[in-house]
Amino acid sequence: MDMKLIIFAIATGACLLAGCYKEREDVPVITAPDTTTVSLTYKERARTVLDDIYRSYAIAGTDYLKENFPAQPGDPKYAYLWPYSAVFTAATLVKQLGYTDAVYQEHFDKTANGMNGYWDASRTPGGYQSAPVSEGSSDRFYDDNAITGIDMLEAYRVTGTAAFLEHAKAAYRFCASGETNEAGGGLYWNEAVRFNKDDPNCIKATNVTALAATLALQLYQEEQDAEYLAAAKRWYDWVKHHMLDPADNTFWNAVWLKDLSIDKTKWTYNSGAMIQNAALLYKITQEQDYLVDAKAWAAASYDHFTRTVAGQGKFFTPNDPWFTAVLLRGYLELYGVDKKADYINTLVANVDYAWKYARLPDTGQFYEDWSGADLGRYYSLLTQTALVEIYARISLWKQEK
Repeated sequence: MDMKLIIFAIATGACLLAGCYKEREDVPVITAPDTTTVSLTYKERARTVLDDIYRSYAIAGTDYLKENFPAQPGDPKYAYLWPYSAVFTAATLVKQLGYTDAVYQEHFDKTANGMNGYWDASRTPGGYQSAPVSEGSSDRFYDDNAITGIDMLEAYRVTGTAAFLEHAKAAYRFCASGETNEAGGGLYWNEAVRFNKDDPNCIKATNVTALAATLALQLYQEEQDAEYLAAAKRWYDWVKHHMLDPADNTFWNAVWLKDLSIDKTKWTYNSGAMIQNAALLYKITQEQDYLVDAKAWAAASYDHFTRTVAGQGKFFTPNDPWFTAVLLRGYLELYGVDKKADYINTLVANVDYAWKYARLPDTGQFYEDWSGADLGRYYSLLTQTALVEIYARISLWKQEK
């Protein structure tokens, strides 16, 4: 059974889609600060974490990585597409930072090649499936394809390799095939159950529709194809009008097709994707309403997803760091317009603290909770990869040499 379906089978309510992280009985205490590497630049930290990932998660003789380290019960043979594609983006960003040595280039080349192993052309339209095709047919998720398309487009922008652009466009086509008028529009989450309304996984989700809109907007920036802009606006409008909580300007998670009830869970990446979309739409159209949306949703996300930790300051949510990396993307896109750095600076302070106080000394793995209060799912490839992206984007934002 696919990882995402397992999550749905064991979790309801607030655990839907992303799942609740495991609570440990032995909550760790904050360790002494890491004084040996504290002076590293954000660029150097990004490279260090990527090297740590390959050292712990690489599977000898393959291009693939482990889902968890140490291994967890029920792990697949190879990491699922979602975390693997995140590693591809991490490697792309480290390349953008200027690393070209042989060790790094091997990381990038192996991961780029490994991405091809998830492409399934046996079903129409073609799309990325959740496990390598060498392991047989597996579920294809529309959000996975939106994420992977964004990752491919980033690789195209960094490398100029035309194949990456074609992969991004193919991922877009798969996502677009998941749109129907049911529930007012929007995109389904899982291809396999989209016609079975009795299945609890038959949903239309904010993350799918918002991230697909991001992919469409970025493709529009590259090719000026009106189809992309029209789709992005349509998907943006669906999320805004159906999934925005008017009480606090953050976003609900999904709608069940069986009875059109709403899963009102809130996740950082749903806000992040919509902030980025609003800022992109403003840049493309110069329509002020989009900028108003972006600013309002950024302020609301900061209020909703941060908490004060006694003696340590303000911290973003203590779970799902990759989701928060997507929120950072939104903040950075908006910063390009309004130059407001407050939200970004808080996140920078969080990962500065995590570098010193929330890592395991032997492997360098980060706690899921950056405040150092709980290891959480420290073993997850996705948890670790998020920090490569965050440090790399901070380095680019700060224009480090």
